[in-house]
Amino acid sequence: MHRETVAAILAAVRRQEVMSNDWSKGGMLGSLRKCVAHEIKEHRRTNAALRDARPAIRMRLLQIFFGERGLLGFLVLYAVAVGLLLAVEVVVASQYPSIIPQWTNGSSIGPLLRDANSYFLGAQVTMVGLLFPIAIALVTLIAQREDASSTISDVQVYYGQTLAYRIGASGIALAVVLAVQVLWPAQFAARLLALGTSAQAFKILLTAIHLAWLVINFTALWHFLVTSLSFIRPSERSLMRRQFAAAVSIPRDLSDRIAWALYTNAGSSLLPESRHDAGSNPKPSVLFGSTLGDWGEIEVVVQPRSKKVLSDVWMSPVGWVVRRWWRRCLKQRSDQKNKLFGGPSLVFSARLGRPLPEDGAICKRNEGVPLTRFERLIVRHSFRFGKTKP
Repeated sequence: MHRETVAAILAAVRRQEVMSNDWSKGGMLGSLRKCVAHEIKEHRRTNAALRDARPAIRMRLLQIFFGERGLLGFLVLYAVAVGLLLAVEVVVASQYPSIIPQWTNGSSIGPLLRDANSYFLGAQVTMVGLLFPIAIALVTLIAQREDASSTISDVQVYYGQTLAYRIGASGIALAVVLAVQVLWPAQFAARLLALGTSAQAFKILLTAIHLAWLVINFTALWHFLVTSLSFIRPSERSLMRRQFAAAVSIPRDLSDRIAWALYTNAGSSLLPESRHDAGSNPKPSVLFGSTLGDWGEIEVVVQPRSKKVLSDVWMSPVGWVVRRWWRRCLKQRSDQKNKLFGGPSLVFSARLGRPLPEDGAICKRNEGVPLTRFERLIVRHSFRFGKTKP
């Protein structure tokens, strides 16, 4: 592990230790993941080692465009864009037909657009055919190393820095779009229902979107080729490792550490009045991420799902439930049979990034009053589960 990595982790941990659990950073619902993202963003801004290893502007712009989307993500995004453009066409055709340029009714525009999209499709297929053989060849060369750990890390660095997967997904998505749009299905359906217009203005706009997308894909292909050739040189490969660590490895590790620290210490911030509780009332115990076996009564259960893990918690609704429950407990004196915990206790046993146990319990109670049905519903929906990330 690089010294910059260790320094970044220690700095983030010290920052987390002094920060107040201000769940407002997580938005209206107090999302745990949004709070963590806020801290990571702030750390990237203030940490000199991470700032020095930032990627070039070209890389950052491409990352903004491609995001974390795969093939389906690009297709869905395009479908939304086509739907919005089609809605605009219907409104303009019915309410403001005079603003449509007359020259878009020309008989030569339709064949021109069809030919243009055919050329775009040929260029895009060529790009995809060039991308994957190079990526597979370089990964094969990397995999021939004897050091298994270095091989795995270099493959991750290569895919992360070249954006090979995301560029390939974008290229295949555009190829699918261009193949389907040869028939202009959305515009044909609108014309069939007498909702659209005979002018080619909106087809021209879609063709312009296709061209812009194609230009971005070819720019990304140039980035892929330059980065792939640079990866062969040891000095460049070392720089890419540092950039990958600053952009991916360190933020991911910090996110896990900070999320776990905030989650396990959430009880003291959600129920601050317990620190000032005096008299004979038993002090509350609110624990997060604890697994205590068969201890306590199960309050909230969700159906366990394969490949689903706890990914986020909405702390504001959970805090509201915890405070309501504790106020009701104060009205009912505890007999304190359980000397180990010494009072009413709520345990949220689900653990971040881990699948649920077989019983699906996410909340257990010892002593005190039970949660109401409405409170159980809120807790159940405040614990958010997602797919396991590779």
